[in-house]
Amino acid sequence: MLSRILWSVVGVVVSVSLVQGQPVGLGFYENLGELPRIYSNVESYYLSSYDRTGGNDDGFRGTYSQLYVDDAGEHVLLDEDGPGCVYNFWFTGSGRNLHWGKLRMYFDGEKEPSVECEAREFFRGGCKPFVYPLVTHAFISSGGFSCSAPIAFEKHLKITTEKTCGFYNMYYQLYRGVKTESWSKGEDYAGLIGLFERCGSNPIAPGGQVEISSGTISLGTAGRSGRPEEELLSLDHGGTVCSIKINPLYAPSQYSLNHLNLRVFYDGGKTPAIDVPIGPFFGSGLGEADVRSLFVGMSTSGSYYCYLPMPFRKGVRIALQNRSNDAGGQFFYEVGYTKERIADKSGSEVGYLGAKYNTAWPIVEEKDYVLFDYKGRGAVVGQVMTVEPVKADRKRWWEGDMRIYIDGEEKPRFHGTGHEDEYQGGWSTFWLTNPYSLPLFGQAKTEGLIDVFGQVNGSTTAYRFWPGKIHFKESIVISTEHGNHNDTPANCSSLVYYYYVP
Repeated sequence: MLSRILWSVVGVVVSVSLVQGQPVGLGFYENLGELPRIYSNVESYYLSSYDRTGGNDDGFRGTYSQLYVDDAGEHVLLDEDGPGCVYNFWFTGSGRNLHWGKLRMYFDGEKEPSVECEAREFFRGGCKPFVYPLVTHAFISSGGFSCSAPIAFEKHLKITTEKTCGFYNMYYQLYRGVKTESWSKGEDYAGLIGLFERCGSNPIAPGGQVEISSGTISLGTAGRSGRPEEELLSLDHGGTVCSIKINPLYAPSQYSLNHLNLRVFYDGGKTPAIDVPIGPFFGSGLGEADVRSLFVGMSTSGSYYCYLPMPFRKGVRIALQNRSNDAGGQFFYEVGYTKERIADKSGSEVGYLGAKYNTAWPIVEEKDYVLFDYKGRGAVVGQVMTVEPVKADRKRWWEGDMRIYIDGEEKPRFHGTGHEDEYQGGWSTFWLTNPYSLPLFGQAKTEGLIDVFGQVNGSTTAYRFWPGKIHFKESIVISTEHGNHNDTPANCSSLVYYYYVP
């Protein structure tokens, strides 16, 4: 693409004097305290086997399962000039296995690959240092084979499969003015493995001494009894909220968690930057579930948590508000914050954390369901998506493709192959009957499952986080089909986490 060619030229010009760039690869995970930073020199891309004709041949016949076949007969999935980093790639295969031979990675013009491994061994952890939980197979991420080990490259990266792979997707970033070193066989992922294994505890070392606001609140009902809104924190100085934890002291229903809102006001603003139901915010739109992601989570028998940093300049107010006709119940809460705010640096801006909740109950129009439509400058961190069929026999809503449009581009920068694929699973029946929760993606809960002529249908809630964040300078639209060609009505709801620059 022309933009990528221009980037490579610019990269030569600025190589003498590098700008402040987003930490790359392992550096991103080692600097999670920098998550609110918005950078001007990073772009995200997504490759997949989606049907270029608009049909549903997304990998069944292998028509679009590679960019091209090279002179050696290898099926090329990625062929990209750096500097850059692949943060995730995924496959699925029939019979919960992969039958396309070897996966190969060539760095910086290599004639012989630095990585060469049988696919089934790679995702079983047999190709060190690519081991669990960096790689997962179909019985962990329910039908999908996923790699979340960041793979940085300085000049060039080519990834191939020995034979046609079927369904695949790949998420990666390219950078300007950032010095990167290509992946090597001595890559040490121990720190990242430890980070993933500690999901549930704060992955970010706060800058400055952490102070705690905690207590117990009881939410009443508007116009009936008690106070429908209670504050968790109110400050009139700058700083950073580094954690929010709440623990319902009752058994909340799905309805309750979708009608109790977390509200966050920054810098004395009258309009909340965050005003969303707590269920989706902590990872589940289907009521309590066991969610253990790197950044948010909940438990059916304990606390809910959010570790996404929330910097503010002049003050912050955080509250819970009951919007139902039922009593809101009691909550124990704990909000951790520091008086330190992330410092400004050349080449980046510090954003505010936002969260956007959307619903379409149901969506029946022959157009995409829109998760997020934002104009301005910022970066998307992740998303939660919930789908509930309108009727048991209205299935195959999962055939809908995700599409992400950045900065007004007419063609989606991200184009997926179906709901289970975007959330790193595979094959609808197997996916729906085996919920999972992993550091960066998961399907935390399904319910109401029923066999419809040999194929399971039911409701699900799933989440995914995007390492490095999906940056946008002017606008972003995240949407998804509901069924192939938007032909399946469904009750859809979603929440998107993002950082924005006012």
